[in-house]
Amino acid sequence: MKITKVKDGCPIKFETEKITEEQLQNEYDFYMAESLICMLFKEDKISEDELRKISALNRQKFSPKLSELMS
Repeated sequence: MKITKVKDGCPIKFETEKITEEQLQNEYDFYMAESLICMLFKEDKISEDELRKISALNRQKFSPKLSELMS
């Protein structure tokens, strides 16, 4: 798939990389883990500091690429 990005009125074309089944599973697992820790934070079961630490560990473990777009 070719993507065209427009920057300052000038189109920039580049190729995208295909996502593997394993990467897709990692994205899903990361999303589910983040949903769980956010729920725990909202229920005051973990602190904001713990939330950040766990989220950092999740990013290391699952290596999500799509989540960077959603942050």
